This record gives sequence, structure tokens and C-alpha cells, in this order.
Amino acid sequence: MNRSNRKVPDPLMARADSASDITVIFSEAVPIPDKLFGGWSSTEPATGEIQAIADQVRSQLEERENKKYAVFKAVEFKSQLVAGMNFIIKVQVDDDDFMHIRVYESLPHTNKPLALTNYQTHKARHDELAIF
Repeated sequence: MNRSNRKVPDPLMARADSASDITVIFSEAVPIPDKLFGGWSSTEPATGEIQAIADQVRSQLEERENKKYAVFKAVEFKSQLVAGMNFIIKVQVDDDDFMHIRVYESLPHTNKPLALTNYQTHKARHDELAIF
């Protein structure tokens, strides 16, 4: 179902106790978006698009670590909608060695390349993708 086509029901009652305390009561359930602006998504399996993002920042990571990686496979990720997109991606860099990379994708009109903004080394497959 296309979320943008959902109609929010008209409120039965709205009351404002103060400028910052507004109560709205609806006659039926109101859908809540899966991902709100600024909130992080749940962890999801990596897709081809996420692998492409990881591949585009690989050279930035290799330069910072002064090391070339024979394996560089995106495994899972989280994303955050901001003025652009943040991604935290778990990347396999050896049989039992993983890294967590944080990537920022600017808004399209800026024409800026993807940026590796942070990373964590010596991670394991079972390590949770935490915000860093």
C-alpha cells in the first residue's frame, strides 16, 4: 500500500491546553509512518543499493586505514533520513572481521559525493549496529 495515499481520519476533538500541549482524538486508528524524519530505521539486510554505497566509500576507508581490503561485502544496515541520508553499514572485510561504517549521502541537488563520516573496526558478525 502506498503510504502517501492514505487518508488520515478527521479528528473528533482537538484541545490545546497550552502552546506545546495539544490533544487530538480520532474516530479510528491513525497510521504512523515506519520511518520518521530524523529517526533511525531498524536493521535490515543489505541490498544491492547499500553494497553500491559501501563500494563508493571503500577507497576513503582504505586511505584512512592505510590498508586494502580483498573482501568488502555489505551485510546489513540502518538508515536515517535527515537533510540527506545517513547510513550505518556492517561490512565484512575478512572471514571473521567486520567493520561498521557511517556514510552520509547529500541531497541530490548538492552534487556532493558520498562521505565516509565515521567507522568502527574489529567488529564481529553478531555485533549490533549501534548508532555512533
